[in-house]
Amino acid sequence: MKKPLKAALFSAFIFPGCGQLLLRKYYSAVFYAAFAFIGLYLLFGDLLSRAQDIIDKVQSGEVAADLASISALVLQQSASTIESISPALTIFFITWLVSVVEAYRVGRKLASLETIK
Repeated sequence: MKKPLKAALFSAFIFPGCGQLLLRKYYSAVFYAAFAFIGLYLLFGDLLSRAQDIIDKVQSGEVAADLASISALVLQQSASTIESISPALTIFFITWLVSVVEAYRVGRKLASLETIK
């Protein structure tokens, strides 16, 4: 498998920045991985906060502890969740996409430099 494709696949299927690690572009790898971790941190922080709110309502007795009541509460909160999760998902997916494209682009550039030598 050619190095540009391998680097792009690493960034696409393992984690953003892995393709840059394969190409030995360590600063870029850290940059993409850091932004991806920030996006995931924001995403999971918000999701865990929503889950804790639901748990608190069940424990306090506001919501019955049955599947139908909890499902209704989750569906009710999911509409407002989309608005607050959107920035985190945007950060994560843009980072992921740019990481894949950049890994492929840099891989092609390095491959062409190797063939010139």
